[in-house]
Amino acid sequence: MKFEIKTDPKLNYHYIIAVGVHPATSSNAGKMYLKYTPIHFTNSDVGSMQHAAMLTKDKLFKTTGSEALAATGMGELAATISSLKLAAAANQCTLHHFSSEWEIDDDWFTTLVELANTSDHNKQLLKQSAMRGV
Repeated sequence: MKFEIKTDPKLNYHYIIAVGVHPATSSNAGKMYLKYTPIHFTNSDVGSMQHAAMLTKDKLFKTTGSEALAATGMGELAATISSLKLAAAANQCTLHHFSSEWEIDDDWFTTLVELANTSDHNKQLLKQSAMRGV
């Protein structure tokens, strides 16, 4: 089990989105779009996921990944993130992680990606938020 999300105590809210690019055969060829709406989680959830990961490495009390996720209540979040990773890979999408001090409305992400097609600033935000090696 691997869960490496950088956190900042000031930025409690986290979001992961998948961004796709329309294929050459599309009327919107080359344009980016939000393929999957954001997965929402908090610093507390990140801590619980990291705790679950540590439980699986405990040599004294052998714990499977499923048991660790169940014990920490993170099974659903882990399944959702795993599913998103698989879906993004299958659909040739990129994953992006955003952190915020406040909750962000899902529509904001749609607008961010749509504007990235014409705005260098928004395109840079997507580049900076790209999750490498997931």
